[in-house]
Amino acid sequence: MNIPAAATFNHPEWIRAILAHVESGTAVFEASEGAFALHAAVPKSFPLAHYDSLVTPLSPGGLPSALTIPDVKEARSFLKSLARPIMLRNVRADHPVIQALMDASSHCHVARTWERAALRMSGTFDDWMMANFDHKRRKEVKRLRARLSEQGALQFRHLASDQELSPYIEGFLAVEASGWKGQRGTAIQSDRAMEAALRQGLAAMQANGTLRFWEMRLDGKPIASLFAFVHGGECTLGKIGFDEAWSKYSPGVLMIIEATQALFSEPGLTLADANAIPGHPMIDRIWRDRVPCMDVVLAGENTTAFTFQIVTRFHGTKHATRQLAKETYLRLTGRKAS
Repeated sequence: MNIPAAATFNHPEWIRAILAHVESGTAVFEASEGAFALHAAVPKSFPLAHYDSLVTPLSPGGLPSALTIPDVKEARSFLKSLARPIMLRNVRADHPVIQALMDASSHCHVARTWERAALRMSGTFDDWMMANFDHKRRKEVKRLRARLSEQGALQFRHLASDQELSPYIEGFLAVEASGWKGQRGTAIQSDRAMEAALRQGLAAMQANGTLRFWEMRLDGKPIASLFAFVHGGECTLGKIGFDEAWSKYSPGVLMIIEATQALFSEPGLTLADANAIPGHPMIDRIWRDRVPCMDVVLAGENTTAFTFQIVTRFHGTKHATRQLAKETYLRLTGRKAS
């Protein structure tokens, strides 16, 4: 049985690409049989021994990779093999793998919850546009596209299964680095190891048929780019990049709408997960559905209640301290949360 696409950012080939170029000192659990395939986590010794999710710009959550939906026995065995608590970050609270792990755990603590943007697929793209946007907003989208078309030859491209991937990657890297991420040094292109991991991971995902890539070009030059993974009736968005020189035409919005239209043509697709931060200023206004997310600490039967309590209290205090520091910074600088 295929599991939903929220697992594709934890697909073994994707995680191996990251481990090959980015992370060192990561614990890797790989199974030759059973539901669970591979899980990478970061060992922590403070305050007591536990694991924390491997989270990088290319691995946004800690969901263990599973080939099928695990039963309780398999989930219990997986937790026991860890021999210590584990913090799973940014996971879909409704995902069947997480549900199985929570049901099988001897200790479970939900550290925090939130919702993120999603698109539940039903009807047609035109139906969705009519229901999702009022007349004024639909007219504005058409106006932005028309005005952008006046600046040159506007073209939307979709990566075909047998098409060369490299030009799409080059376009994405260029537009992502063209704005504030490039200036701050946080663009993928600013980190050679991260760029190599992206290239290897995207090639692997194209080979297994899960990759989708969309690009918007003006006079042959990429000005917006977005990739995603589709599997098991669901889609998970990856990263989006756009050239901020054209920001008054909202290229990111136009790119998302173009990708949305393409997703509606995907047979059997029921849900698209934006994979975005809560309250994202762009995607939240376009995709109005929501999926529940959480950070959760789990442990098997070989972890004592005392150890589990210490670890969960530590992470609770850590999160509260970070949140207070962020709120204080935003208040003092007069900035808004994003």
